Amino acid sequence: MRNILLLFILIPSLCFSQDSDKFAFELKGNSFTGIGNNFVADGTKTFTGFGAGFTGTFYKNFGLGIEFNKGYSEVSDVSVFGDLHSPQLTIFDIYALYRYDVNQKLSFEGNIGGGFSQLKSYSNYRIEKFTEGGNTFFLGGKALYSVTKNNSLVLVAGPRFYFMSTFTEMNDPEIQKYYSKATLLNFSLGLRLCF
Repeated sequence: MRNILLLFILIPSLCFSQDSDKFAFELKGNSFTGIGNNFVADGTKTFTGFGAGFTGTFYKNFGLGIEFNKGYSEVSDVSVFGDLHSPQLTIFDIYALYRYDVNQKLSFEGNIGGGFSQLKSYSNYRIEKFTEGGNTFFLGGKALYSVTKNNSLVLVAGPRFYFMSTFTEMNDPEIQKYYSKATLLNFSLGLRLCF
């Protein structure tokens, strides 16, 4: 983790001398829906929440981003998710991006990255929250539309596919796969402030 953060800090400093210099701060609304055969898809409703991130485009429309996302849900099937309630999903991502400018107002952005996830749930029988940690890998895209003449405020929307692996260990390999791997479809809509 330390090496990844160090790399994330060093690469932008090496790229500051390049011609392209677009930085942005983004606030957005999020939804995360479990898809496929896994405990998130079968045991919870759609997570809804918010996210915040920072991106920098450094060289020929290539860049890096860092992002924090939080989502809240409810249990849909107690037989799958257990006697827990009010699950909360927290994801911290670092990613690479490429931006394709269609014209002065419209751009598309592809991103690939990874990070850390945490799923917390409450129980009526424990004081502490039940917490599961894990890793994420994702692929996604965004459409960006400038709402100002100088392109300083941009409307951003797009999907991502998250592939989450939790640190769950069980004796049966099939049950372990069901409870340790989850695929999530994320859709976000927000505003990006460029400077």
